[in-house]
Amino acid sequence: MSDVPDYEKYPVSEEEMGKRYRNWTEALARQVVTLYRIGKEVGGDAFVERLKEEYYRGGKKGAKMWMELSGSKPEDFEDCLGLPKVHDKIDDTFANFWDGYIENTPQAFEKELKTCPVARIWSREPDLCEVMLGASLVGMLEELNPRFKTEGFSKLLTKGDAVCRFRVELEE
Repeated sequence: MSDVPDYEKYPVSEEEMGKRYRNWTEALARQVVTLYRIGKEVGGDAFVERLKEEYYRGGKKGAKMWMELSGSKPEDFEDCLGLPKVHDKIDDTFANFWDGYIENTPQAFEKELKTCPVARIWSREPDLCEVMLGASLVGMLEELNPRFKTEGFSKLLTKGDAVCRFRVELEE
């Protein structure tokens, strides 16, 4: 068992820490919006494309970690049926809740997320999800199986939709 550093020994309950972590999440979400705005102002489209590249690479690198965290194996991704393992782990980790799947077949996986802890704040820059999370998703999917393809998000909470929806298909 690793020792907990003094700076992580909080004199409040886990419930209270949850409230305070939510405050941090919201503060960080606001900072991301500010940084994104400044980046677009200073760097324009080149900044946005560079950000997509970085998140795409991060998605590729993170695929192995999410597989380990979800208890999945490479053979789980020979088709789309294994995608809920990794996607549910990601969504549960980040407090995104859903009610089942739109489709979960060998050929396709489609899911709608009903909640997001940063949607209200990121709505100030509604493209953030597609730029950062969408690019990361593409990188992760390509790493899991190069035949996985997605058009990205077809609905986004940050753009005023009631859900975030994404679809992955297995290319023949």
